[in-house]
Amino acid sequence: MKTELKMAAMTAIMALTLVGCASSPDSASNLAADAEQSATMIQINELKQAIDAADEQVVQGIEDELNWFASKNVEEANKALAEAKEYYAKFEFDPSKANSSTGFFSSMSNIEAANESLDNFNGAMTKASGLKTTALSALSEAFDYRAQLKNIDAKQHFPGTVQELDNNLKTLVDQIADGKTDAAIAAQPQLVAKQRALEIKTVITVYLADARNALDALIKADTAQHAPKSLSQASASLTSATAFAAAEPRAIDKIKRQAEEVIFSINRAEQIALSVKKLKATQPKDYEDYIVGYEKALFAITNALNAEDRRDLALEEQGKALVAFIEANLKDQEASLQAQQQLRKELKDQTAYSELLEEKIDTLNANLADMKESLAETLADKQAAEKAAEKANTAKANAVTAALEETADTEVNASTEQTDTTEQTDTTVQ
Repeated sequence: MKTELKMAAMTAIMALTLVGCASSPDSASNLAADAEQSATMIQINELKQAIDAADEQVVQGIEDELNWFASKNVEEANKALAEAKEYYAKFEFDPSKANSSTGFFSSMSNIEAANESLDNFNGAMTKASGLKTTALSALSEAFDYRAQLKNIDAKQHFPGTVQELDNNLKTLVDQIADGKTDAAIAAQPQLVAKQRALEIKTVITVYLADARNALDALIKADTAQHAPKSLSQASASLTSATAFAAAEPRAIDKIKRQAEEVIFSINRAEQIALSVKKLKATQPKDYEDYIVGYEKALFAITNALNAEDRRDLALEEQGKALVAFIEANLKDQEASLQAQQQLRKELKDQTAYSELLEEKIDTLNANLADMKESLAETLADKQAAEKAAEKANTAKANAVTAALEETADTEVNASTEQTDTTEQTDTTVQ
């Protein structure tokens, strides 16, 4: 909107200028001047559009971090754009000054100077984009790790280290900008090693820190005194998960699953330690109740499964009996499920066959209906033809009869007339 208002104002000013300069607007001698002024207006409009496009480039350059990749070139571009805007401001509201000299000893006009500055801007921005492309290609591995560190939000956990590594990468980018690409490439492996170490450290912190803290809490609670084996298993589980994260830091889903397994192992160790601690605190007279408590738990499961009561066995044997019962039931369920699936398949096939038969029957019925309709139409046509023929024959017979009757009448009349004539002749003779 602001650009449109400016252009409208420029058009109005130009119109006034043309009116003021032309002593006789309707004179042919003014056509050359008018054409020159129109050409100037076109140049000014194109310049304004170019400046607006340059402003958009600056905004896009900020989003693309061009200043980070090529600070010198971006600085040159911004300076050139500022100069272009300064020259443009001299004739923004007075187009007649567009072709005025930029200075007393200068042969360049304001509009030419503005366009030259824009050319310098575009050249600097092109170089900046080129340097970014070169840097991304030459240091692709380092930039890949930089992006990954951003994805896992390493800055939230280790802001100082992230900033330090970014500064190291910026140093290599500046080397490329200074034409020292080979040196930057040679220094990349050292930076990548640090970036990978930070990635691993971040992944372990994000996904395994809770497990580490939980295990440390168990160790401090002297869990090893009551459940050393279980605690050792939990510790080994955490070590394994940590080793995997170090080897495959980007296999996030698997790291998450391993972290869940570690937490499970730690919680199990804690429960076993609590049970052992409780057992140690149990008085000899309460041993029986302690054992019966576990027996009740197994018996509740037995009743829930509607299994056979096997409390006449040792607790371990009771557990094995339950496992055997469950496995047998699972096999029966699996067989039943397979039978159901087979039955569903057969029913589905039969249904499909029935649907096919119904479709064929419908087709036959439709064909039969068409045949009946066709026969009915044929019969109707035949009956109509027969009636028409009968009617025609009747009409023909009637016509013949009428003709015969008419002939007979004619002959009778003729005979009568002849008789009358004869009689008249005889009378005359007499």
